[in-house]
Amino acid sequence: MADTTAKRRDLPRRLASWAVLALVFTATMELAARIDDRLTYGAPVFGAYDMEELWQATPRGYRGVAHKRYVKWGLNGFGFRGPEVRPDTGQTRILAYGASETFGIYEDNGREFPRALERDLNERGAPAPFEVINAGMPGMRVGSGISYIYDIGKAFHPKVVVIYPSPTHYIGVSHPYCGRPMTMPSASAIALPQLRIAEKFKDRLKEALPAPGLTLLREAGIAWASRHGETLERVAPQSLDALDVDLRCAIKASRDIGAIPLLVTHANRFGRIRHDDDAYFLTGWRAQYPEMREGGFVDLENRANARIEAVAAQEGVRMVDAEAALGGNPAYFADHVHFTNAGAEHMGALLSGAILDSLAPTTAAAAWPVKAASNP
Repeated sequence: MADTTAKRRDLPRRLASWAVLALVFTATMELAARIDDRLTYGAPVFGAYDMEELWQATPRGYRGVAHKRYVKWGLNGFGFRGPEVRPDTGQTRILAYGASETFGIYEDNGREFPRALERDLNERGAPAPFEVINAGMPGMRVGSGISYIYDIGKAFHPKVVVIYPSPTHYIGVSHPYCGRPMTMPSASAIALPQLRIAEKFKDRLKEALPAPGLTLLREAGIAWASRHGETLERVAPQSLDALDVDLRCAIKASRDIGAIPLLVTHANRFGRIRHDDDAYFLTGWRAQYPEMREGGFVDLENRANARIEAVAAQEGVRMVDAEAALGGNPAYFADHVHFTNAGAEHMGALLSGAILDSLAPTTAAAAWPVKAASNP
């Protein structure tokens, strides 16, 4: 009886010892993770270090932070991904305008499609060199960066603006982003310390888990995230109406700065042919947008691409059908919509032909869609 009483009295001390050991272990692993980031990427040991640090809110909207780096992604002196913008010596500048698919996520450095496009244009032996500005910004709606187009137009005078919209950004949206007043995110009153070891652990877990195990984890996260809200079967018509308005707004801004707008349909890995791993990638897609069921994503892509084609015809804008050329080919996609190196190269080649045709004097006034052949 005495032994039992002594053990009960000793329990708080033992629990405290385990808590201290856990804290020391976590702190040691966190320090190791930060030193690894420092040695591998030149990251600061202390302070915030994540992808969101690449951009900052300004009175004109979100802009890239000059010379900021995170992991493999680096911005130049003007806050664009890619090499420094060259001094104006008569080159033809092209503006690539879009979200994370344009910015480049999974491709090796220098292999994202704006860089592939620049190489392809220059390899075709045009009289003047081409320079492509990558104005892609993850999460940017096609209508929310209109001031960005105007600012880049004033500074760099691009001849063509490639508009590559992301339809999923319009899930649950009822009003266009074009013309909305600028809103800045409010800073949190309490900033919790960022654990870099948690991100590294998550990455290693994704690499180690087989696809079925990762799918189960994603499904659990989706169920938790959507437990209190209504789940959409498909995107409402007003969301596509908002995309329609924003596309026309981007076209107008491109023309206002003296550039030729080029609309591009949105490509994804699913297409018309079923693949064994479709469920895995659809679940990964829904994990980013848990408010809509998996079946709604391809439906959204198809309806949004029909809108893009209709807007191109009505506005007299050349359209490149990237979905017909790349869609449904798993070799071109690292996930549901982001390109592999091969996909980015194909996208660059696809766009370069349309750009050269648009700039040619005999076809500058043409207004018909460029329909690329589907993949075999």
